[in-house]
Amino acid sequence: MSCLHRMGLCALLFISQALCAQHNDIIAIKNALPRLTDSAAYADALNRLSSLYLPRQLDSSGVYARRASELSERIHYSKGQRDALRGMGRYYALRPHRYLSFLFYDNALAACRAAGDSAGVAVSLMNIGTFYQYQQKHTEAQNYINRALKVAWDAGLDSLRAWVLVSYYIINESDSAALPIAQKGLQQALNLTDRYHDEPGILYTRLFAAHEQMRAGEIKKAEETLKGIMAAADSTGLNYIAMYACMQLTGYCIWQRKADSLQYQRKSVNYAVAGGYTGLMLPAITGLYNTYLQSGDASKASGYSRLALGVMQQQQEDMQAGEADYLSYAFGDEWLDSLQQQHHSQQEQLAFNKATNHFWYYQLLIIAAIAILLIILLIYFVRAHRLSRKNAASMATLQEEIRVGNKALQDNDDFKNKLISMIAHDFRTPLYNIVNITGFIDEKALTVTDAASMIVEVEHTASDTLVIFEEILRWIRTQLSGFVYHPKIFLLEEMISATAGNLQHLLAGKDIRLSIDIPAGTTVLADYEMLQFIHRNFLHNAVKFSPDYGVITITATRKNNWLTVSFTDEGSGIDAAVLPHLFNWSSSTSEQDRAGKGAGLALIICKDFIDKMNGNIKAENNYEEGSTFYYQLPESSEKA
Repeated sequence: MSCLHRMGLCALLFISQALCAQHNDIIAIKNALPRLTDSAAYADALNRLSSLYLPRQLDSSGVYARRASELSERIHYSKGQRDALRGMGRYYALRPHRYLSFLFYDNALAACRAAGDSAGVAVSLMNIGTFYQYQQKHTEAQNYINRALKVAWDAGLDSLRAWVLVSYYIINESDSAALPIAQKGLQQALNLTDRYHDEPGILYTRLFAAHEQMRAGEIKKAEETLKGIMAAADSTGLNYIAMYACMQLTGYCIWQRKADSLQYQRKSVNYAVAGGYTGLMLPAITGLYNTYLQSGDASKASGYSRLALGVMQQQQEDMQAGEADYLSYAFGDEWLDSLQQQHHSQQEQLAFNKATNHFWYYQLLIIAAIAILLIILLIYFVRAHRLSRKNAASMATLQEEIRVGNKALQDNDDFKNKLISMIAHDFRTPLYNIVNITGFIDEKALTVTDAASMIVEVEHTASDTLVIFEEILRWIRTQLSGFVYHPKIFLLEEMISATAGNLQHLLAGKDIRLSIDIPAGTTVLADYEMLQFIHRNFLHNAVKFSPDYGVITITATRKNNWLTVSFTDEGSGIDAAVLPHLFNWSSSTSEQDRAGKGAGLALIICKDFIDKMNGNIKAENNYEEGSTFYYQLPESSEKA
């Protein structure tokens, strides 16, 4: 093991031990809550729990922040209110509900400025800068993050400056002009978090250090760093950091085209579910749903579909609950302050003239309050209505995608059934011949010369069957994910000759002469294996129903941009009642043969294949005797 690897393991052990201490802090604070009698101390403990739970379990963080906000407002505890506002802002940033997050951060900034809280001002400026970066407003984001850095520097808040420097890096790492300064800032953040033993800060900063390793081409080192972060975060319950590390690994694996990208994507979703961060992972959940739907794993696709639906429902509920939280805050103390100011104004008014304008003052006050409330309610219902329509549209889109996916699965299933039928058709006759020949040999009813001749025939039959098998197997491998038609140019005469060679033993057995009238150089645009299946079936049927010493004629003609290939025999023809249904599936014709019945499933597959190649297929009785089977394909003027 290299020295660098050993150092990484030692650092990981130290981080893991320190993070366990944070877990112990949570337990200690929760155990101390029942014994706290000071309301302000109780509010501080709730805010501390909200901060500690933020990278572990988002819902718990939001619950404690909300309780701290309500208690601080009730006892008029300014510091508790400021901390709770930041806590609510962080909570809604990760739901994600960034607009509400911005509102809470903005109010926190105003409260911190009024109280002279430099650390709170720096954190609020940093958070607002990050909000603007998500809104792709780089200039505003740069302005807020620079102000946050100045406040942290002037106040000597080095431990906080590390987090601000990381945010500075996030905002500027995609700007080539500002990248060198951002990289230096990231290195300073690493040094500061190590100096102050800020364990979550160490892990969080190393996430971006891994990104810089990847940028420098140190791919293996970056992956090891991320895996170490993920292991440390997982062992201590820091679900958000573990999720973030998994997503980075997913991106790197996709970039390198590695097969295990899906594994890390699933793990990141699992961490999001465990920590309540599924709102951030909706694109990843949708991506997993589409992946499993396309691969045919309906069970897993259904699970991620339900998870995506739950996320959308959660976002709608968050919208309603979040606006209620903000309205509760906005019209809590502010409404009380407004009433108090109005009371003082009323007292002053009564001092000047108790009898003057008393009635009209209250009338206007009530009308204004009603108007404000009506406007707020109208805005709320309009937003709720728009969100409902948007979610309904999303659900409709998702249902349509599921319907299309189900249809694709059904089409693939039908196609594979036809493949099985095609293989059975092409191998039944050769294998029957082999069985019959070997049966004669087993019965010892043949002379040595006859047996040798039949063994040679078995060899030819087996070789031809193997060639057909290899051709079909090679084609099936290209069709495993469903049929995709990729036509190519082939010489028709070569294809017919190959088919005739495979059935030469049948032609020789009945002394049938094969007449091929195909102009030299005639080409066909088609799928090779599908068209050869049609050729084998047409020629096999013609041999089967031709009399001994008969003639089978194969012709090819071009007319009106179509190539027509015909197979004509001298047999008994096709029953007039069967002819119209020869290429269609029905219970009355599927079990019939040529002599007054039907041609079976093989001709139905021929029809399906020729349709996929954009052609036509027909059969008709000749004027005197026999029948003609032919197909038409769009003409190709190119050379093979």
